Amino acid sequence: MPNLSHFNNVLFNWWRQYSTWNRLDDIIFNGFWLQNENFVTSEINFWNMPKINVLTYDNPKNDWWWVLDRFYKQRVINLSWSIIWTDSNDIENKIDSLKKALSVKTGYLDFKIKWTYRRILCTLTNSDIINREHYDIDHWKFKLTFTAQDPFWSEKTRDFSTFSWINAEINEDITNQWSEYSNPIINILVNNCSETNQVKVKIWNDEIVIETPINTGDVIEINTAKKNCTINSQSVDFSGRFPKLQAWLNSFRVISNWTYNFDIAVLYSKNYL
Repeated sequence: MPNLSHFNNVLFNWWRQYSTWNRLDDIIFNGFWLQNENFVTSEINFWNMPKINVLTYDNPKNDWWWVLDRFYKQRVINLSWSIIWTDSNDIENKIDSLKKALSVKTGYLDFKIKWTYRRILCTLTNSDIINREHYDIDHWKFKLTFTAQDPFWSEKTRDFSTFSWINAEINEDITNQWSEYSNPIINILVNNCSETNQVKVKIWNDEIVIETPINTGDVIEINTAKKNCTINSQSVDFSGRFPKLQAWLNSFRVISNWTYNFDIAVLYSKNYL
């Protein structure tokens, strides 16, 4: 924008004013809102890709040739803000509320950029949140540095696949079209059953087995992110290994014993590098 000036939290361009708080955008960490009339974001590197490390090592099974391997390092996200304040008491209260909200260092950093959601599991890595030398007439500057955990990007909204009226072994493909694996939540509604006491859920080579009496009307949930299994919200024993959906094509299998009829829903987050 040409002829851009900034006066008291209002942007002026060609003598028209624009609010610096874009209400279409949200930034939230652990439930604390970091984008509103009190906190104004001035810089963010949210779209950066993670760094790549390249390793070399000897491969004895290949006549000691050198082999290259690469892996993604955790991504660093830097954000800069200004706290808008009116007097000394006001700024002290806002700083206290900010520090209290950020006392828990690991949690979800949620972004809503225009109409697109992103959710990233992050750890706050800088301790000098407020630098008292960096202030101006009506605002106080601070920066936050987060280290993104796995996955690097994850949308709030989930994709899902559903399978209805299943009364025999199911072998279906599920396409996870996003670029990273996802830990799905698998819900099974038991429409009816007789003498059923086992359910097996398998994705590729990883399989979870629940062995307990199952009744008509039961709701079975296998949460691969939280690593637990429930029937009607009550925890139940299980064996095996929790499966996850790899990027793109996945072989999905569900089987039970004796007579049964299931509705199955597989919910999974949209994860990106």
